[in-house]
Amino acid sequence: MAFLGILVMAIGGAAVWYWRFKMMREAGSEIIDSVERMRGAYKRGKFRKQAAVAPLASIADPAIAAVAFFFCLAKEKPMYFDAAKDVVRDRMRGIIRPGDMEEVLVFGEWASKNAISPEDPIRRFRDLWLQALDMQERQQLIGIAEDVAAVGGEKTKEQENALQVLRRTLMN
Repeated sequence: MAFLGILVMAIGGAAVWYWRFKMMREAGSEIIDSVERMRGAYKRGKFRKQAAVAPLASIADPAIAAVAFFFCLAKEKPMYFDAAKDVVRDRMRGIIRPGDMEEVLVFGEWASKNAISPEDPIRRFRDLWLQALDMQERQQLIGIAEDVAAVGGEKTKEQENALQVLRRTLMN
């Protein structure tokens, strides 16, 4: 009888320890799952940022870069976007070939949708503009940007900040 009691206690003890180890394994699995979810969220966020910059990264022509920047600037006043688009079309008429104008405008508008602020393209295209444009062309770029920002009345704070950054970047 004593032997049967010891056997039952041993089986009960083994069952308790088995249950404890099972709980610890499940807790460890949950922790690993949580870490993997956080890691996945971080990678997705990183990928989204890269994908958002990708259209701007593909631009190698300073005129197309300027159009994309002008549309980023015009996005700050969505009600006047079409009027700003007309200003860009008129001012870029002598710079972009007439046959390519609509394609450049559509591409610039598409590329600008992924920019978070109008200062993003300035940072992205700074080296391109500094290498490709002479001082007169840089002044012309700033003038067009000011005209785009002036569409619909006073410039917004974001537009004014972007224009200051553009002036500092291109004129220094």
